[in-house]
Amino acid sequence: MAEGKARVREWMTLFKKAPLAARVVAGLDARAAKIWEGTFSLLQEQSPEYRNSVDDEFTVESQSHCKELLHTIVGIAKGRTSKAEADPFDFVRSHAQWRAQHQVPLVASLHAYRLAHKTYSVITKEQLLGYPRRDDALLALAMLSDFWIEFFDYVGSVLMQAHGVEEGRTIATNTQAYHRLIKDLLRGVEPVNPRARRLRAVCGIRPGIPLAVAVGRLIPPARTEDFDAEPALRSLVRLIQQELPSSEFGKLVAAEHDEVTAIVCSRSNPGLGLLKVLRRKGFARRSGDAAVLCVGISGDAAATSALPEALQEARLALDFASPAHPLKCFAEIDLPEFLIRRADKAALRLIPERMRPLSAGDGSSEDLSRTIRAFADCSLNVKQTAIHLGVHTNTVYFRLNLIRRMTGIDPRTFSGALLLTTALRLAESRAAGEAGARG
Repeated sequence: MAEGKARVREWMTLFKKAPLAARVVAGLDARAAKIWEGTFSLLQEQSPEYRNSVDDEFTVESQSHCKELLHTIVGIAKGRTSKAEADPFDFVRSHAQWRAQHQVPLVASLHAYRLAHKTYSVITKEQLLGYPRRDDALLALAMLSDFWIEFFDYVGSVLMQAHGVEEGRTIATNTQAYHRLIKDLLRGVEPVNPRARRLRAVCGIRPGIPLAVAVGRLIPPARTEDFDAEPALRSLVRLIQQELPSSEFGKLVAAEHDEVTAIVCSRSNPGLGLLKVLRRKGFARRSGDAAVLCVGISGDAAATSALPEALQEARLALDFASPAHPLKCFAEIDLPEFLIRRADKAALRLIPERMRPLSAGDGSSEDLSRTIRAFADCSLNVKQTAIHLGVHTNTVYFRLNLIRRMTGIDPRTFSGALLLTTALRLAESRAAGEAGARG
């Protein structure tokens, strides 16, 4: 408080020595609307953090603060002294506390001061350059140039300090509200609490803009009994928070219960945008026996009500991710592979008994299985299959005939090839599941 009052006295003294500057600044009262509109317009245009924070309540608070700021500036220029006990910058602290409580990023408030500085400087410069006595105008201009720098530097430091104190008080509450908001949205529930709505807006999650969900989970390295997944999960949270530009994406990201869950929002393909950012940052690269963080990403959801389905898609995509391919979008899942991997025990019982030898695992059965797969991949073309396998065409014919005799199914027909390849993949899926359960 003492420092603020000392600053005000110092600036009042400067204005007494520069009467032209004092008259110009005192006249800013009449231009309050222009100052507010100019600053607010620049902020919405240039600051994504500020733009994400704007709603009716925020606009009213910002306009009120702008008026208090102007009132203080004009009071300094006119030489008005405040009450002896009053802190001339207490309104800045109140403003900072309100912003911190409503999760407005500090960078947005500081950017607002920088643009307010620019607006005041431009308006007073325009007035002084039109003054007929050029020498007086230049002296006033030099004095005001220093004043604007000092004034906004000081109110910025007051705001930073008060914002930090208030943020420290509310961080635990905000963390709980943040996690609760994510859980509600993933259940398809729109927030009704004003604070929750404010938090959603600050994080850039806007109604009517496409959403996507991502789920990340760590696969620990081999031969590790005691493995701490938390640092890797926190690194994924930071990566999504820092690398998705606020000008394009809104995001809510949290690590809980050994996995990371993210809701991202963008006007164009949020899921694909997240995938591109993660790939660009080398997320898919890994080395040695290090743990692998796998991420599944949903398709785009049009509204909050569709987020439960998007969460399910992200988890399904995560099931299809692997150390070799740690990033997986739901849209990239192969439909036949999906149906085979999700098949129940009844589907396994539909595999013809005569096909069992094809999945026996010995040398001859592997040759036959490999041949029927290659034959299907080569669109039932014997010559292309032979080239693919590196064998003679007669060998392919021999194996296909052997498969038909063994199973009673003709692999040279579309229906026969489809049945054989599907049955083989089902058998392999079952074997892999049993091996995973044993491991």
